[in-house]
Amino acid sequence: MRRFLIFGLLFPPLAFVVAFWGMLQILNWALGEKSTADYHQLILLPVAYVVVLLPAMLTAAVDNVLAARNIPYRILRTTLAGYLFIFFPLLAALLTGSVHGPYLLLFGIIGAVPAAICSWLAGRKSAEV
Repeated sequence: MRRFLIFGLLFPPLAFVVAFWGMLQILNWALGEKSTADYHQLILLPVAYVVVLLPAMLTAAVDNVLAARNIPYRILRTTLAGYLFIFFPLLAALLTGSVHGPYLLLFGIIGAVPAAICSWLAGRKSAEV
């Protein structure tokens, strides 16, 4: 239960930070544009919870199974699951073909980084208890 709580509370804001204050800023820098990082973007945080909660819970379920069975490389496997599950909000756009190209694979980082952090924290917390 604690594992799902950690993923449910931390995964969406971490994904928000990776997307808006990480990847978007790198893209702007690569295009030669000015930075768009602003604390006013925090108003989008509730939207991040709505959009990313399902991938967060699916990733938590994978991490829970891996932890219960004591499977090696749990954090790495959970990171891969987070990478894959973050594409669920984009599923309609992917299936219609309106989003395509090799750079689309970079969107998985938005789910991979929070998955690794939450998995590490959940494993650390369960080891202390």
